[in-house]
Amino acid sequence: MAPKLLIVDDETKWLRVVSLYLQGRNYQVETALSGEEAIRKIAQAPPDVVIADISMPGMDGYELCSRLRRDATTRTIPFIFLTARDQDADKVKARKIGSDDYLTKPCPLERLEQSVETVMDRIEQAGKIPLDQIGLNGRIEDVDLLDMIQALELNQKTGALVLSHGERTGTLYFRDGVIVDAGIQSPKREEPLFILLGWKTGRFLFIPDAVPERMPITASMANLLFRDLHALEEHEQEVPKSGSVEDVPRPQELSAGLPGSVLARLEDVAKRLRARQGRPADSQVVQIRILIAGVRRSGKSELIQQLVRDLSSSRWAAVGIEESGPKYRTDVGRVRISHGIALHLIAVRAEKRFWNVWEECFRGAVGAIVLVNLSTEALGHLQAFMKARETLAPWLPVHALLQVPAPTATLPDLLGLSASNTSSGSLQDQAFRLNALDDVLQQWLAAH
Repeated sequence: MAPKLLIVDDETKWLRVVSLYLQGRNYQVETALSGEEAIRKIAQAPPDVVIADISMPGMDGYELCSRLRRDATTRTIPFIFLTARDQDADKVKARKIGSDDYLTKPCPLERLEQSVETVMDRIEQAGKIPLDQIGLNGRIEDVDLLDMIQALELNQKTGALVLSHGERTGTLYFRDGVIVDAGIQSPKREEPLFILLGWKTGRFLFIPDAVPERMPITASMANLLFRDLHALEEHEQEVPKSGSVEDVPRPQELSAGLPGSVLARLEDVAKRLRARQGRPADSQVVQIRILIAGVRRSGKSELIQQLVRDLSSSRWAAVGIEESGPKYRTDVGRVRISHGIALHLIAVRAEKRFWNVWEECFRGAVGAIVLVNLSTEALGHLQAFMKARETLAPWLPVHALLQVPAPTATLPDLLGLSASNTSSGSLQDQAFRLNALDDVLQQWLAAH
């Protein structure tokens, strides 16, 4: 059965345009001219997604969303704001009361359709986690933490999700499916929350009804993730104390061959970035962000670790925050190319429900390497990722890697890339992975 959407807006012309477009995309569309009318229709037949304006006579969009979130029967219905209000304060308020997305009019209708697909995919994936797994303990390597978090949200669970990884422990507290507190403890120092979600080994335990005595800090996991990502990048900019970082000569084995060529290319990118930003050569660290995109278990973490080893000696490398060994595999890698240049490798889940994460990651990125899976479901997600890139960051260079024997010529047609920006091989092959990174850097330099 076609998904059912409820669109709430007092502008009748805009309501008709949006309705006709989504009906043409095989959605069932109901409309309401006010929040009160929407409440009545939802009570009669709950929709799969609600799309609402903020400014309406009587009950506005904020109150509509709040009422749905307070009612146990409607709390998990995805809610998208589509409004002419573009102030940061409005966007923050929308997130805090539990909206799933915030779009500003005039919004490309393709972007609205993508938002609907994203929130519906999130619900579908979270629903695949059996309820009897929630409340049990187990190994982190046997689950997907993001999917488990979304399942706790979907099923309105209250309690604490405790994660352990080596000597580190992290806890996410939920109240009725909403994250109300989060923290990570380490014997070395406090670490960003997004590192916790990158843990690939360890244990998890959900303790029902354990809630800290404080108000909700956010209703959006993406906000938490990227607040901490930005904090890490700011930390990278700190001027090192005397003697804490030496400008050590590059190891001879990295100065020659393909690794040396890639390192030289990274330095060229850094110089170009400094020049564009009008920054002197001895200013803050230049950060070069490369996205490693793929569906679940596509090899993102493995590729990051391999590239870190390819481009650094042990004293220059970091996977996560401190540790770089296989025991501490995470989805973030950093390489200090020189005293003033840092390469950030960030894994991104190329699945439709992570559209908001893509939107954040594209900002400031120099390029992306996409790991391709030829299964029908995975290709659908990867094509959505490429469509998002075309919409949000058409300038972003991309190189696609296919890890199974198959004609490379099929990739350009599937992902809309040129043949020179695709390749097939094994992630264990250094030339395979470094050539992909080098191609992304060359594309960026050619365009800038």
